Amino acid sequence: MQTTLGKKTKRKTTDLDAELIGMKQLPRGSFKSKPGATELKNCKVKVSMYIDADVLEYFRARAEQPNAAPYQTQINNELRNIMENGSPDTLRIERDLLNDKKFLKALKKKLEAV
Repeated sequence: MQTTLGKKTKRKTTDLDAELIGMKQLPRGSFKSKPGATELKNCKVKVSMYIDADVLEYFRARAEQPNAAPYQTQINNELRNIMENGSPDTLRIERDLLNDKKFLKALKKKLEAV
């Protein structure tokens, strides 16, 4: 910014200014990755959502512990764990169904009819 008699005015940085301070001009959009070039797992997306206050306080309290990850990271890790491994209820139901002989016989009969 330039100052003229105590007033600040904005001045656009010129190519010469950029060259003098060692800046390089990049083509517009060159910082963006190409579609499919980055795994979604490695991309962070800003979202706005409502969660229960007690849930937020729980994760914030965990984040205050020494050497703890920030609360947003902890929430993300818990969601990823459920996404990749299923919830404990889902795993229990799956195990129960696969060990239920009556259910498996009924399923076999149903599939043979199809």
